[in-house]
Amino acid sequence: MKRNLYHLISLGCSKNLVDSEVFAGITECYGYQYTDEIDKADLIIINTCGFINDAKEEAIQTILDSSMWKENGKCRKLVVTGCLVKRYKSELEQLIPEVDDWIDLKDFTGFETLFPEVLECDVPRKILTPSHYAYLRISDGCNNWCSYCAIPAIRGKLTSEPIEVLVEEAKRLAGKGVRELILTAQDTTRYGEDLYGESHLSELLEALHEIEDIRWIRLLYLHPNRITEKLIDTIAALPKVCRYFEIPIQHISNTILKSMNRGNTKENITTTLDMIRSRIPDAVLRTTLLVGFPGETVKHYEELKQFIIEQRFGRLGVFTYSAEEGTAAAKKSHSVSHKIAQERKDELMQIQQEISSAFLASFVGRKLDVMIDGKSDLPEYKWIGRTYFDAPEIDGKVYLEQGSFKPGDIVKVKIIDNWEYDLIGIKK
Repeated sequence: MKRNLYHLISLGCSKNLVDSEVFAGITECYGYQYTDEIDKADLIIINTCGFINDAKEEAIQTILDSSMWKENGKCRKLVVTGCLVKRYKSELEQLIPEVDDWIDLKDFTGFETLFPEVLECDVPRKILTPSHYAYLRISDGCNNWCSYCAIPAIRGKLTSEPIEVLVEEAKRLAGKGVRELILTAQDTTRYGEDLYGESHLSELLEALHEIEDIRWIRLLYLHPNRITEKLIDTIAALPKVCRYFEIPIQHISNTILKSMNRGNTKENITTTLDMIRSRIPDAVLRTTLLVGFPGETVKHYEELKQFIIEQRFGRLGVFTYSAEEGTAAAKKSHSVSHKIAQERKDELMQIQQEISSAFLASFVGRKLDVMIDGKSDLPEYKWIGRTYFDAPEIDGKVYLEQGSFKPGDIVKVKIIDNWEYDLIGIKK
């Protein structure tokens, strides 16, 4: 069988990346071989994000840029899928006729019909991350219906994978060299509610912890309203589970939290953060914030700013509000201009830069386990890695001047210096 070439562009979040990995697996099952050179591809696949305006604009521009290769390159077919297609398929068909096929979100069977061959073969995910870590999507969809978020309308209600299915997938990944599992979902704390009647995240962690070759297990997207004492104690009891709590609080003003339909209060959030820190002293907390939400006054913003100064999150990101059609928040008066929202974001990130620098300085002189990711992109350093409080892509790095490693190695590193978001160390 002739091995044609394909190029895949995956946009958006880690949940979307898992879909892209399935599409890549199907494509290779049908005799295609991946190329990272788009101008050489016979087939171009774009998996889009449609979460916020910036993501939609990026997706549309990527499609338009890729369509040029049908005229100027060897590309015979351009295929687009993902969240943007789910939301705007009919409009996109009219806007960009150069696209050959628009595949609905997660329509893997529909994707298979694009190929003339009829093959009987196993279609595993093709891991698109570095080989030593992989995302394990434990559920899809969301039942939270935050007023600013279109995800439930795009991806539907919560649908969890059974524990035994996830354990088997994790074992396959471990057999391929994966050493770090990163658990992802729209809300990992609700995992299993649809299958077992209540959250079974603790039970899943215990099962995954038994897989011998997995060294680190990292949790993302923990809703603060459903972080229980049981979950905290489970994490504390399982050495492979990183003491890293990624908790998007979004805001801290009770007025704004209610308007966001977050189902939480400042008091409950504070209690949860205190409980984590008291039970797991070396826990590192990461959060994301949303500024410029309709109705956010100066007073609400100042309350948020003061909370960030007091809490001193180890890792933090800030987004500006984006009105998404079909959401409850989009119907509210847009009382905060984009300019003001951006100024608030910039101020919070400046504050966080100082907090981060001081946080990382506290590790200078100490020894930390570091997972090696690969060669450094800075000429003065040879390797880069990550600590237990650094998730790939979104957090910091550890730079090493010397050593002989391979990706996935976990080595003991003495921290000798720090920057605002990164550490510098030497192997001990």
